[in-house]
Parts: sequence; structure tokens; C-alpha cells
Amino acid sequence: MNIKPVKIVSTIGPATNSEEKIFELAQAGVDVFRINFSHATTDEAVDIINWIRRAEERLGRPLTIMGDLPGPKIRISDIKSDTILEKGQKFVISKHIFMGGQEGCGLNFPSIVDGLEPGAEVYIDDGTIKLVVDEKKEDMVETTVVVGGHLKPRKGFSAEGLSLQGNRLSERDKQAIKLMVEQNAHALAVSFVQSKEDILEVRGLLPKDSKIMLIAKIETANGVENAEQILEEADGMMVARGDLGLAIPLAKVPHIQKQLIDLCVRHAKPVITATQMLESMISKPIPTRAEVADVANAILDRTDAIMLSAETAEGNFPVEAVEMMVKIIKESIKSINVYEYKERKTISNAITDSVGAIGDLIEGKLIIAFTESGKTARRISRHRHQLPIIAVSPNEATIRKLNFSWGVHPQKIETINNFEEMLSLAKKIAKDNSCETLSEGDKYVISAGMPFGETGTTNMILVQKV
Repeated sequence: MNIKPVKIVSTIGPATNSEEKIFELAQAGVDVFRINFSHATTDEAVDIINWIRRAEERLGRPLTIMGDLPGPKIRISDIKSDTILEKGQKFVISKHIFMGGQEGCGLNFPSIVDGLEPGAEVYIDDGTIKLVVDEKKEDMVETTVVVGGHLKPRKGFSAEGLSLQGNRLSERDKQAIKLMVEQNAHALAVSFVQSKEDILEVRGLLPKDSKIMLIAKIETANGVENAEQILEEADGMMVARGDLGLAIPLAKVPHIQKQLIDLCVRHAKPVITATQMLESMISKPIPTRAEVADVANAILDRTDAIMLSAETAEGNFPVEAVEMMVKIIKESIKSINVYEYKERKTISNAITDSVGAIGDLIEGKLIIAFTESGKTARRISRHRHQLPIIAVSPNEATIRKLNFSWGVHPQKIETINNFEEMLSLAKKIAKDNSCETLSEGDKYVISAGMPFGETGTTNMILVQKV
């Protein structure tokens, strides 16, 4: 088993859409499987979920299922088939829907035109065509073509300062949410989140007792600006660098990546860094040196998880891409320093802030965190100590959520009723676990809360020997 602190999220697609491939990915080190509802059908999603659960049974460790909602797909209007844009020519983007051509086009979300300001860069077809806004008028903007080419109908559209306010969940989004609830999936990635209201809207469609995590995908300027208030409602965040790099100046993306990761780590909520991490491995068995540096940099930024998209969805080397991620993780974490946070200390915060430090001081080998909601383990994790954290909980939903968190290896247990049961179980786990082999006399640290079974009662640190 590939034990590593940084978690790997893998997207399932045509290249891996089988029971055996999913098992191979999990065996190679995948912790979370992403089902992209921009492409997956209902039947495909159900099959994938069943295969993930069978892989989990074969491996004997929890695997987490995350559905990624399509979100609003911004597209240009129909275009005359012979439309070729030339560099330097003028081109209009209108609020009116019409058959586009050499002079201009409309958008399927006309209100977006209102947010386009002079100087903004506009991208069509994933950046194949680039425009710059010259002038804003009542119902259109005039642009100049910077990079021309064959303009095809209904291609994707993005722009700096893009605002999607009022463009919320589609019927396709709602169908995906319903399916994930029916299938008892563990997480939903919410696309194009601009404010906390977008998260609240999705949460409002879940059953009141739902334990599904909501991961906010940050991929617009508004999402970046409102990240702190979004994280108040979301359970975690994804730095979705693909669309983000089209919505803000590309040179700002690395800095924003660092900001968003730091925000999530401070708040002890998981963060995923995504898009084009090992892009060349779609067609080649090894990545570029720049890609390796990019993945390592995200790890050094202290991201909880790194994600593979097309690399495992449609690439020729999906398992090799995961194996490469594992190698980069294991090398990169050697350079990560412990992080301290100066903030008002509650009892539980003081405990979780101290667990790793004590483990380091006594040269311990392992942290065993008893947790109901998972918060204890996440708050220990945010300091990025090198000691593995085995988080034990009787709650199935907690186990799945912790599969996103740095250095946390979740394990389901039966409910603990008293102190003696806790000590006995901790010793058993210390002697027999998949993270660290302890010899007689080796020390480990326990964090727990009394009374047992209540959320938010972390009040105890114990140092024990095998």
C-alpha cells in the first residue's frame, strides 16, 4: 500500500472506466475518485461507484467518492461555418442571441456582457482565440482580436473579471446531486462558486441529515475575492487552475494558489490543487520537469490533495501518473516545515496544536486521534508534522471526509465507551497498522475527548509506549 501524507484525487473517464482499472488506481495510491458529471452519464456513474466500493473491499481501506457538478457552461452562439478571425480585426460580443460570424457573436448567458470591462482579456475555445475588450456599450462590448483562428459554434467562453451572479444550478446539476445522494456518495465539488450563497443553494437540496461534503471550486475572480466567506459554508476548497487561469491574469495564478491553500490550512479545511498537474502524461509515460516542479510546489504550499484530471480520465498512462504523483509526494514532503498558528486557544485547539509538538519532542512514531466529527484530526493535520495521524472514528461519514486531509489515515472503529477501552484499542492500533511499524518501547501520542461519543470535547493528550 502506498502510504503518503498528501492525498491523490483521480478522475475516472474512458481510460479508467472499468472495475480492474479503478482497483489498479486505488492500489497505486488514489484516495478519492472524482466522477465528472460534465461527461459521465447516470448509468456510468452508478457503475463507477459500484466498482470503487468493490476496490475498497479488496484493498481493505476506505475510498472516497466525489461527484463534480457541471456548473454553468458559458458558450458563444451558433457561428457561420466559414468564420475565420484575423489578428487585429474588430469583433463584437453582444447580449443578443444571433447567428454569429465575422462581425461578432452572442452568449448563452447574455448578462455576462455587463461584467466585461475595457482591457479585459477574453478567451474562446479554451484560449485558442484571444480577444481584448476595447469599449463597453449598452448591450455589447467591442473587442480586438489578439489571437485569431477558426471560430467554431457553441465553443466555451471565458474572460477576466467574469461574473456569473444569478447563474446558479442547472437541471443537470440538480440531477447529479440527486444521484449522489441516492448512491450515498461522500462529496460534491461545486463548480464556479462565486459566493457562499452558491454553497448554501446546493446544501439546501441535500437531505437535512446529509453528511455529504461540499467542496467549493474556485475558478473565477469573484470566487477568489470571496474565498474567506465561501469557506465559512464549504467543507473544503479546490483550486481549479484551468478556468481560473482564463478568468484572471495567468501570472497571478501561482500566488492565488498559495493564498487559497494557506486560507484552507489555517481554517483546518481540506484543499485540493487541480488541473494540468501531469498533463504531458496523457500521451507520454513520463512528465516534464516543469510538471514535476509544479506538483512539488503545490505540496510545498501545504496542499492537502493533488488531482489528476485528463491524465487518468483519458490518458494512455493513468496508473503511471498516479505512481509518479506518489514519488513526487514522498520526495517533496521531506522539505515541509512545521507550521504554528497564533490565535485564541480553546481547550480543544490547545490540545490539537500541541499533539504533534509533543510527538516530535519525545521522538514518537505515531499519532492516534479519536474523533467524532473529524475536526480533531484536521486541526492536528494543519501543522504538517511528519508523524502519521491515524484518525479513528465510529462514524462512516467522518472516515470519508478525512480521506481528503494531509497526513490523516482514517480507520473505522466501534463506539468507545470508557477510558480503558480507548487505551486498549490505541495499543492494538499502534502495534498493527499500515502506516508505521512500532517496536517494543516505541512511543505514540493519543488525543481524545471525554466524555466519549460527544463532538467538540477534545481535552486529553496521552503518551504511551508499545
